[in-house]
Amino acid sequence: MADYKTEDHIPEKIQHGWTQRRALNKWLILGLLSFVMIAGLGCLGSMFNGQTEGGLTVEIAAPSGPVSIGEAFTVEVVLSNTGNRNVTVTEILLPNSMTERATVLGVDPAGSGLQNKFAYDMMIAPNGRETVTFHFQAVSPGEIKDPVSVKTTSDSITVPVSVVIAADQSDVVVEPTATASAVMGDVIPFQAVVQITALVEFYGDVIDGWTGSGTIISEDGLILTNAHVVLSDRFYTVVDLVISITEEPDQPPKEMFYADVLQADYNLDLAVIKIRSDLNGNPPNFSALGIEPVKIGRAETLKLGDPLVIIGYPGIGGETITLTRGEVSGFTAEAPYGNRAYIKTSATIAGGNSGGLAATPQGEIIGVPTQVGSGDLEGQVVDCRALADTNRDGVIDEFDNCVPTGGFINALRPINLALPLIDAALAGQVAIIEEPPSEEYVDDYDYEGDVLLYDTFEDNRNKWLLEDYNEGWADILDRQLVIKVIDESTYIYSILPDSYSNIIMAVDYEVLLAAGDGDFGFVCGYVDKGNFTVLEISEDGYYTIWALVDDKPVSVVDWTPSSAIPTGGINTLSAYCGYDGFALAVNSTLLVDVDSDIYWPGQAGLFVGTWDQREIMVGFSEFAIYKP
Repeated sequence: MADYKTEDHIPEKIQHGWTQRRALNKWLILGLLSFVMIAGLGCLGSMFNGQTEGGLTVEIAAPSGPVSIGEAFTVEVVLSNTGNRNVTVTEILLPNSMTERATVLGVDPAGSGLQNKFAYDMMIAPNGRETVTFHFQAVSPGEIKDPVSVKTTSDSITVPVSVVIAADQSDVVVEPTATASAVMGDVIPFQAVVQITALVEFYGDVIDGWTGSGTIISEDGLILTNAHVVLSDRFYTVVDLVISITEEPDQPPKEMFYADVLQADYNLDLAVIKIRSDLNGNPPNFSALGIEPVKIGRAETLKLGDPLVIIGYPGIGGETITLTRGEVSGFTAEAPYGNRAYIKTSATIAGGNSGGLAATPQGEIIGVPTQVGSGDLEGQVVDCRALADTNRDGVIDEFDNCVPTGGFINALRPINLALPLIDAALAGQVAIIEEPPSEEYVDDYDYEGDVLLYDTFEDNRNKWLLEDYNEGWADILDRQLVIKVIDESTYIYSILPDSYSNIIMAVDYEVLLAAGDGDFGFVCGYVDKGNFTVLEISEDGYYTIWALVDDKPVSVVDWTPSSAIPTGGINTLSAYCGYDGFALAVNSTLLVDVDSDIYWPGQAGLFVGTWDQREIMVGFSEFAIYKP
């Protein structure tokens, strides 16, 4: 039997012991277990409520005061089951007036659907409570006062909501063919801020992958942006970059040019690209557009409270340029870039602005909006385009890997860190750092301790869970625990019956049948099918650590390449799972050691999975569990 996943990760039990069926997303997790959002602004002061006959109470929390155009705000739909039976919410419908006057930046938890209609399969137990948070950015003045509709499997309820969006006195006034200026005298160089579309290879075709923003910094078409906007990653290969120019601020940008990457630094998440040709392949006549490059400012002179103007493109396709105001709220240190590695800002910036312009009121660039800061800064991906089923749940959706052009940005890379890249690009030099230098340790990874279990797989005396499925199987053969996965986008695992806490695991492994992009490793902290942790490597030289927490995937360490991961032979994989974090090593080389607070005691085991390719078989031998 296979294990499937719905869009909201809530299972419907069927009568097959370890197996869970979930109707929509078909996460093919077999055997033993199955394998956020953004922090918005706005005061939730107004409360509206209603109740269905089935016991579902719905409360709406919305801003109590006026919201200015360009300001981010949240609306919470609080769902409480006051009855004595389970209630399943199937749909939340926002009023048209809300989506006309505000842009939806994200929803937590995400539901399937577009615009104002969101489908769920959200079961709420008696006395249970769930909150769905909608993140908006105000775009049009007026009052939103139509009801929100919530549907269940047997009933529906409408609850009024009221949000007032007021015109901001500092709205931008634009003169045609001239640089826009704010009422207060700010310089708004909107034409110098471009939209960048990455064209990616997708199953033999070239399609639009994702978008970001960039700033023109030279008369011959140099553009400063984020590295993640223009570089390939593990799942998608960037084959070209399309540059779109805004001629009028109330119109979407127009595709005009192709560009090449001259300088990129993955660690800084900064890049400089240059316009190469027009869309017909002819030499670009960029100067004919009359766009004045943005002047370089001095980020090192910024002080707390200094005003900032941020310009970029908040969404994927069809979105007009957006201006957000804020101020310098602090600085964040990061080695080796010093105490001002990031500029923190009070502005809540939609993630599509990543790579765009952060300027002084005089229009000088002092920073680049960056998807994630460091230290106490956090960011989540919400506004991106997933193209492949990277989490193997059978559906290409927001849970799959995508380039991080979404979420809320509250960190800026200061312009002084980009100056070496800009100088090199002006000199015509090409240098691209596509991944950070790996920290690979030559010292042995010490996993000695008290031996809790040692298994040579002569038989199944330790009672591993071994099953045979249509999609593959797990069995003990020739002194190995062998797991074979036949189908693509599938994994099978085998776990022990006992629970462990704070453990080190080690095992010898051998790929008996290669898929090319298969992955395998450890399971620890297994409590149930919705709560466990996975530490794994892949055939093509990547490692990752992730978990399911209350049936929702949480990334602890994203897929990261390492030259230390071997491509053949018999090797040793070891891992630590504990309350203070996780570690993963191969052949005594430490791949990663990370702090985390999501660990919990539970069962432990092994697993093997596939991605796009079929049929992988891995043999495990000499398995041990230590108490450090």
